[in-house]
Amino acid sequence: MPEERKLVTVLFADVTGSTALGDDLDPEDVRALMRQYYDHARQVVSGHAGTLEKFIGDAVMAVFGLPHAHGDDAERAVAAALALRKAVADDPVLGEMAIRIGVNTGEVVATSDTSSGDFLVTGDAVNVAARLQQCADPGEILTSERTHAAAAVAFLFAGSRAIVVKGKREPLRAFPVVGVRSVRDVKRPALVGRKRELAHLSMLKSWAYEEHRPQLVSIVAPAGTGKTRLLEEFLAGLNAEEGFQAATGRCLPYGQTLTYWPLRGLLEDLVGEIDRDQLVDAWLRGGIGEEDGSRLADLILAPLGIESERLTERESIFNAWRLLIETLAIETPRIVVFEDLHWASDSLLDLVEHIMHPRTKAPLLIIAISRPELLDRRPTWGGGGRQNFTALVLESLNQMQTAQ
Repeated sequence: MPEERKLVTVLFADVTGSTALGDDLDPEDVRALMRQYYDHARQVVSGHAGTLEKFIGDAVMAVFGLPHAHGDDAERAVAAALALRKAVADDPVLGEMAIRIGVNTGEVVATSDTSSGDFLVTGDAVNVAARLQQCADPGEILTSERTHAAAAVAFLFAGSRAIVVKGKREPLRAFPVVGVRSVRDVKRPALVGRKRELAHLSMLKSWAYEEHRPQLVSIVAPAGTGKTRLLEEFLAGLNAEEGFQAATGRCLPYGQTLTYWPLRGLLEDLVGEIDRDQLVDAWLRGGIGEEDGSRLADLILAPLGIESERLTERESIFNAWRLLIETLAIETPRIVVFEDLHWASDSLLDLVEHIMHPRTKAPLLIIAISRPELLDRRPTWGGGGRQNFTALVLESLNQMQTAQ
């Protein structure tokens, strides 16, 4: 069996109080609960391009960066931890169960079985991840200092606390995960060479505000040309008097297996906590009756896996999302951003294209950001030719600009 050293991120998760479950429930019922928990773990780990290493009783061990490293494996592991916690909490059967999760980044020895393709992963990094999980409170995700450093750009963390690990002379610093970091939280370097594009975005925003006419912008440019930095500068300079509120749906590098994941972040930015009553209230404020508002709320929540699976009519779901954004924009000027759409699933791209055909007069600016590879999948992306559609192409900075 060949061995190799790999830098990976290890995730351990277990169910708190599972032993007590055995005292209260029939063994068959306990096994059914655990199977459902394992199914969530399999789906979440594979969806984030991780490897499910093994189940140990009520614990799950997953490895990110094996067999292939992705460059953002620590972020994938933290995202998977949040997704697994959410999946268990949202499950009507498992909702009363709490899980503890530990995540650690470090070097391991990976022994591969050439016949099955499986890996046996050992090393101090595994032990530390397991210890972090044991020290986590119910419902908490604890990461090591190294994982925190690798994922701090994408996620928010609470203050560190010390934990004792057997075999370590000094306590380790553990960082609880708070949630996904918004684009505004990231420290921004100075913007260089994008004054023209920034002015263009500001002009489109002003048109949307003054004319109550939605404006649509597609920004397509290769990696490293400053798409995200341009967006950050634009959002940071919003005029408080106009009162624009921004909402962002951010696609992930493994997003094609997480069809509607970006809609969660977008909906939280739009209405706050993802809650059916919040949505119904938004419809009522927009002049839509309670019965229709209730139906539309179900359609909004359907692709998030929160409402009944019977709500699968794509056109109705797409119309509900477009109507929600337009209704909220009539109430308060809105900027809706879809980031990194080259990583989006085809279903999400269909939804975004539907949203980018607004039918209501409202102060609304929709910005879609992607790399050129999106055009390989969608050559007619954005459906140009409309008066309210603008395509911005970012050219590479020249040597003088790069030096700045």
